[in-house]
Amino acid sequence: MHPVFAGVPLPSAAPSGCYDAGRGSCLLRWDDAAFADFTAACAALEQAGFALQGETVLEENHHRTYAADVTVHLYYCASEGVLRLIGDPSAAFGPAATDPTRVCEPALWQFEVDHALIDCGMCYILRAGNGHFFVIDSPHGYSIRDDERICDFLCAQTGGETPVVEGWFFSHGHDDHITQFLNIVEYRLPQIEIRAVYYNFPPADHRDSAAWCPSSSRVAARFERVLDAHPEIRRVRLHTGQRFYIGDICLTVLCTHEDVFPASLENYNDTSTALLAEVAGSRILFPGDCAAESDRVLCGRYTETTLLCDVLQVSHHGHAGLSPEFYRRAAAPCCLFPVTRIKFDEELPRQAANRTAIALSKEYYIASDGTVRIPLPYACGRVERLPDETFENFSGIYQLWTYTYSQLYKDLLYLTYLSRGGRALPQPPALPAPQTEA
Repeated sequence: MHPVFAGVPLPSAAPSGCYDAGRGSCLLRWDDAAFADFTAACAALEQAGFALQGETVLEENHHRTYAADVTVHLYYCASEGVLRLIGDPSAAFGPAATDPTRVCEPALWQFEVDHALIDCGMCYILRAGNGHFFVIDSPHGYSIRDDERICDFLCAQTGGETPVVEGWFFSHGHDDHITQFLNIVEYRLPQIEIRAVYYNFPPADHRDSAAWCPSSSRVAARFERVLDAHPEIRRVRLHTGQRFYIGDICLTVLCTHEDVFPASLENYNDTSTALLAEVAGSRILFPGDCAAESDRVLCGRYTETTLLCDVLQVSHHGHAGLSPEFYRRAAAPCCLFPVTRIKFDEELPRQAANRTAIALSKEYYIASDGTVRIPLPYACGRVERLPDETFENFSGIYQLWTYTYSQLYKDLLYLTYLSRGGRALPQPPALPAPQTEA
């Protein structure tokens, strides 16, 4: 048995499977389980002196977190008939109670990342009523100045005071979701205060890691090294069903890579953690890059009761991700696409999921068109689009990624960028006229 379970009372039946979840944690699962098995496991933990830290019920899914020398998180999903028990050496938890302080209007921003050299990446910023921030993901390293732009943006919202990022959440470990956060921590921490990070990445030596892009493992390893060098930033490892608060924002974990086991994680996007935010009476859903296996978990467990939301981040930048059924259950009147306009247009004809999300919405916004501010509670027509700051430089993208776009189309995109309020780009210097011999 995994050493994390030393001193942890376990069900007498042998588990159906064992999953190394990374950073010293391990998941055991019992198939063909009943709710009585869940309550019996909880009673055994309590009898052994484990203290209840949190309890969440999402439809027919029951979750509890206990703590003693180790953290034990267990949950029972009736639709699957599966009991899961996770042993985690980490003892860090998110705040367990709301802070009703109100000094400002809660808001959500879809931040316009710089798409000059990359057409992916995403960053969302939630502001709680107490003025503190909760940030979701960060741009790619090829979004060259976005560490500076994000810090400047946060400072602008606080009138020049040091912004407090109460929590920074990472859906998964791809380059285009965590790299600029690392640059901020390494080079810009005096400019902003980051108190905690929330995430759950799979281990680098996962059985399916050979199928992952090598850069994913490198950037995830750098992520851990950078945080090791900054112990003042609390690390909170999230598990499905856990709930925590940032000011008056209530956050609930709906899915992690631990739920996919024993299915394949060869698609690294399925390591995404899906998160539901509730603030000021509005529900906002962030599935990160959740793909087919995550969709099986989410649609298998949750109906409209859990997934119905006001604002929805469309999974995997609008590329192949979650199913049309997921978007039907979410039925969000406002959809957010963290992608460039050109990739959005390319994907729309071949992605039924995108078309379903848009058909059910009243409004949708594409990140490269400019940062948008959504006052909360959400109401259609109140969304404010800020000036378009960066240009989708498809010549630069072509050089790195070998995409092919006609000059005519690129010129049209530039005119569209200007029409959205974009800043005119400096013209390249004229080439000298060729010299002719006398």
